[in-house]
Amino acid sequence: MFIRGTTLKKNAKSFIPFAAIATILLISYILQKVPKTYGSDDSLNVYQKFQAGQPIQYLVVGDSIGRGSGAENPNLTWFKQLENKMNDVNDIPLHGDYVVQSGSTAFEGLFKLSQRKKHDHKDLIFIVFGENDRKYMKVDDFIMTYEALIRKVKRLHPNAELFTITESSLKYEEFASAIELLSKHYRATNVDMRPIFQTSGYTEKQLTKDLIHPNGLGYQFYANAIYEQFLDNTKQEKPIASLPSKLHAGSKLDLSEVDNYEKMIGFRPRGDYFTSNEKGSLIEYNFKGSILGVKLLRSPDGGEVAVFIDGNEITSLNTWWPFARERYLFITNGLSPGSHTVRFEVTGRTMASDLTTLPYVRISSIITDDINHY
Repeated sequence: MFIRGTTLKKNAKSFIPFAAIATILLISYILQKVPKTYGSDDSLNVYQKFQAGQPIQYLVVGDSIGRGSGAENPNLTWFKQLENKMNDVNDIPLHGDYVVQSGSTAFEGLFKLSQRKKHDHKDLIFIVFGENDRKYMKVDDFIMTYEALIRKVKRLHPNAELFTITESSLKYEEFASAIELLSKHYRATNVDMRPIFQTSGYTEKQLTKDLIHPNGLGYQFYANAIYEQFLDNTKQEKPIASLPSKLHAGSKLDLSEVDNYEKMIGFRPRGDYFTSNEKGSLIEYNFKGSILGVKLLRSPDGGEVAVFIDGNEITSLNTWWPFARERYLFITNGLSPGSHTVRFEVTGRTMASDLTTLPYVRISSIITDDINHY
């Protein structure tokens, strides 16, 4: 009995180190398999996080290309291909957030960003505008709104790196040059997709869905270009984008709504909008500010509305769209200090050739800046 007990004690002693080693190995294995969380060290910038193998959180502020329109499926958008590349090659997860809208401009991006109630920490921010902006504004207006957007982004996320994307479809050189100029001033990384598409060996038709929006192959070039530039920035120990003094004196940061109208004829409240399909109907707002936009609904039965400021017709807006969507449209900039009146007047015209009823105009409010904010 004594001999047997001794043997058991010896076996127990030899088993303890083995069990401890096995436990350590098991814990190590489990820790390796636990997915990386998004509570990583936010004191590190995006390049330091990349080198440390930590997750990266990004934000896209952009238009239809910003949201990946044209891709054959969601996994072929440029940001999903970028996520997959980072994860597969570097074992680093990217988590995205999006302030995007098809057909939008930098003005709309600025307003939508200003309206967000929650701004979680972001390491990396992409700004994707230009193609639509050239349709609605002059280059000086674009510089003002694009710079205001950069400054808003950096105020909300001071430790974030900034990538500006010059879209492959942008044919207006002055708008591309404006993006490059502002990127250099703010030490942002500009990725110009135009020469990359031109030297890709593929035709524009092969790389796009409709000669504007890239397809999955086109977005692969976007993802690869961004990824390679990111690696080069990391290697060069690039400082993140900064917030120096303004280039454009009118680059305000604050946009707000004015929903109290001064005069209304023919328009009627319908849900969230003042609505009319009667030619000559009008609604007027008083405001103080140098920039003006409007919040309205674009829809398949949308019509045209003429815009008058202080009695002078300055433009007309088309509210037709193939599906209903609330939009925030730029009207003008550079108004003199002081009080102004804007009048929206229904013209009765529409772009919808198959519309059998009179087109509707639906207006919610105007958007302007605070003249006291400089």
